[in-house]
Amino acid sequence: MIFHRTPINYLLVNLAVADAMYAALITPHVFFMIVPIHPGGAVGIVLCKLVSSGYSAWIPATSSVVSLVVIAAERYFAVIYPFGNVGKLTKRKLKVRH
Repeated sequence: MIFHRTPINYLLVNLAVADAMYAALITPHVFFMIVPIHPGGAVGIVLCKLVSSGYSAWIPATSSVVSLVVIAAERYFAVIYPFGNVGKLTKRKLKVRH
């Protein structure tokens, strides 16, 4: 399969990677909610704070949401302006008049 290097394909790959990372990072949190047995000592503290807290899953979750918003915006502009940059801002349109 040939991977066409278009912006939408990069966004879809980013979305897939973010979703996979979210699933991998939220699994220990869900597992330890079901099985309430935590190891004690220093290992338990590290496990509780880093792995089973679920805080590290916020990064890929946020990345996934941002990717979806950018995909939606890209699709919106593709539907509204199907022939390219019609009506988009150019340097001439941004020129400030005094």
